[in-house]
Amino acid sequence: MPSGSFVQSDVQCPFYRYDDGRRKIVCEGFTNRCVLDIRWRFHVEQELHLQTFCCKAYEKCEIYRMVMESKYDDDD
Repeated sequence: MPSGSFVQSDVQCPFYRYDDGRRKIVCEGFTNRCVLDIRWRFHVEQELHLQTFCCKAYEKCEIYRMVMESKYDDDD
């Protein structure tokens, strides 16, 4: 796994995979054959998302909800 931010040890989201410590976060994808590579224009935006959603309120994250609905919800 690439080295990332110091915040990685605080991440609680089960779909988080890693970040590059600058502007990218990689999450589990909506299928078993992909990952989501999310990039921000500025480091401060990436850091805000990481601390707000990945470390705390991950159930409110759009990425979490998309992955949960597409792969894990069994409401069929």
